[in-house]
This record gives sequence, structure tokens and C-alpha cells, in this order.
Amino acid sequence: MKTVQTPACPYCGSHRIEKGIVWGKSAEGGHVGLKYNAGLFTGIEKVYSDLCLDCGSVLRTYIKEDPEINWVKN
Repeated sequence: MKTVQTPACPYCGSHRIEKGIVWGKSAEGGHVGLKYNAGLFTGIEKVYSDLCLDCGSVLRTYIKEDPEINWVKN
């Protein structure tokens, strides 16, 4: 079985990376994410980040669904 090593943080060199942290709101209802057109409605795609647990840097931000969506741009 092949083991995959977690890449090091480019800022501090740590391998303590927490992956897949979902973005959220604390005070208001609704979702934080990237907006896309879904016919007559606008949808919000959840956004995830990977975080270095030693220096607090956000190393990667991404979505898990298909990126070929009709994104809202302004």
C-alpha cells in the first residue's frame, strides 16, 4: 500500500495540515460560498479550505463539486 505524505506548509514547513474545513457564517442565516446561476435562481457552492495548524495559513481553497458551472461574475 502506497502512503501519501501531506505536503508541507510553504510558510512554516509544518506537516500538520487540517484538510476540508468548510466555510460558514456565524451571525447571519444562509451560506458562504461561490455564486452560480441555476436557471431562475442563484445557487451557492460550498467552499472548503486546508489550514496549517501551526502558523494558521490557509493553504488551499476549493470546491468539491463540478467546477464547470455557470458562475456569477459581478
